[in-house]
Amino acid sequence: MSCQLSVGDRLVVAKPGVRQSSEVMRWRKKLVLISLWAMNLVEQPAPEVHLQQGTLVGRVSSDGSFLLYTGIPYASTGSSTRFQAPGPPPQWRGIFKAVDDFDVCPQTSIISGVVVGNEDCLKLNVYVPIKRESKRPLSVMVFIHGGAFVLGSGGNFVYGPDYFMNKHVILVTFNYRLGALGFICLGIKEAPGNAGLKDQIAALKWVRSNIAEFGGNPDDVTLFGESAGATSASILMSSPAAEGLFRRAILQSGSSISNWAINRNPLWVASLTASRLGFHSEDPHELYNFLSKVELKDLVPIVHGKPEQVFFDTQLLHLPCVEKQIPGEEPVFNDLPWNTLLKKQIGIPVIHGTNSREGMFLTAAANGSVEERNGKFIFASDLQFDTEEDGMRVSLEAQKFYFGSDRISMLKIDNITDLYTHLYFEIPSIIETELLVNRSAAPVYNYLFDYSGGRNFLKFRSARGSESGACHGDELFYMFNAKVLPFRVSRDDQMVIDQLTTMWSNFAKYGEPTPAGSNLLPGGMDWTASERGSLRFLHIESGQKVQMRGAPNPGALQLWRNIYLSHRRIDLGQPALRSIRVPSLRPL
Repeated sequence: MSCQLSVGDRLVVAKPGVRQSSEVMRWRKKLVLISLWAMNLVEQPAPEVHLQQGTLVGRVSSDGSFLLYTGIPYASTGSSTRFQAPGPPPQWRGIFKAVDDFDVCPQTSIISGVVVGNEDCLKLNVYVPIKRESKRPLSVMVFIHGGAFVLGSGGNFVYGPDYFMNKHVILVTFNYRLGALGFICLGIKEAPGNAGLKDQIAALKWVRSNIAEFGGNPDDVTLFGESAGATSASILMSSPAAEGLFRRAILQSGSSISNWAINRNPLWVASLTASRLGFHSEDPHELYNFLSKVELKDLVPIVHGKPEQVFFDTQLLHLPCVEKQIPGEEPVFNDLPWNTLLKKQIGIPVIHGTNSREGMFLTAAANGSVEERNGKFIFASDLQFDTEEDGMRVSLEAQKFYFGSDRISMLKIDNITDLYTHLYFEIPSIIETELLVNRSAAPVYNYLFDYSGGRNFLKFRSARGSESGACHGDELFYMFNAKVLPFRVSRDDQMVIDQLTTMWSNFAKYGEPTPAGSNLLPGGMDWTASERGSLRFLHIESGQKVQMRGAPNPGALQLWRNIYLSHRRIDLGQPALRSIRVPSLRPL
């Protein structure tokens, strides 16, 4: 497959790629020049890097502490390959200037409300520290951004690398296709599904093939992500298509077994999407012929509008799907993650955790949808019941746990916050931990982030900034130097920043967040891993108050563990309500 790319006035054409030899030796020779540039705070070009694609140049950070290579194309896609796996990386002649923040993948801007981005969006950033602990190749951390599979990018507006650059690791961030473009799943060769996840795998393959040229160790890659990014990483941990591409994983507020992780009826979702554009069909080929030609400005904004049903399924339409076996197509996964985790030993170390009050983020947009749950289920169709009456009995049991004899309403916003926190994030993380420790000897380190400081950005945006605890996504701003938060960092915030980034980078370098002699936590405490029958959580309340405890909210854990062990849906071929005829796929 031939790819081409414009670089300045040059036309980039495909040419045979030959893997460069002696990458580490060449990189060491560059260190002398890098050190000289580091003494000059004026922006300077970073050393040239020779890839299979061609030669590129980056820039030195404004403080002279690290190198930035941004906007590097790692794979190719466009309107002609919509809904399909990405093509190979484009190649070029001349020097590619990897100095600009890359474009986002198509999405609806939360600021302007208009569609931004273009389909040729598969770009990544590589950040390389100048100071090193040794001359050995550096450990590599690859981050998958969140955003409910419909928003976000790997750009440094949110994911600024500065804090990790002090920890002697290479950081890679990237874009992947979102929404319908990334997750339309028709079960046919033209649109097999999970294009966005296949982008992520392509990025990891690029890292494996090229990171040595930047001084990184391709055999020492840690994959981490938050929210949808953590869910993606959880899926990739057990995917044969991603096997061998990373050796550790960090999952922040996301799990492949949560009720919002999987599209359980992808053909219906595609039919519903098309109907919003005036096209009605249940045939996958007809749907592909229509959706593949729809303009971005019309297709991208369709993310909401699912008809209200007895189950409280997410309003997110475009999610990863269980793929069909299609000749010539490599699936990311072809069984429900729950089934895979029961059968497969993952065998890699994992950090798995959540924030204490994740649900604050969701209650900000809940409004009337909460009150409508009275008389309907408060859980989703990842559960299965013989009859609607059976499901209602279990739903009322859960409703009583959170609301007592009261109706569900926004007057009980703290109760709703707890429900969302537990059901969508905390409980799936804990149950996935139990599956991992029961099937593998590899350690799983659990945490609960409960810190409330000056950088809890999403809690402030949810209009609950004066409350205690950490909202969904709040920990990100203690790990990345986001441009969206340009103000000064307080002393307490800096302590939490140092602890989080050190533990995360220690895990990437040594396989454990608090290796012997690190003395990172107060009183010389170690972060110990969970074991079968013994869950252990690092509770992070502040830089000075960090404790090892058991699992949070044991009452909620017992409730949901019992419900899911009894009623988890393990076969998408069966209706979630067995006594009710499966409705037509025609959208309402």
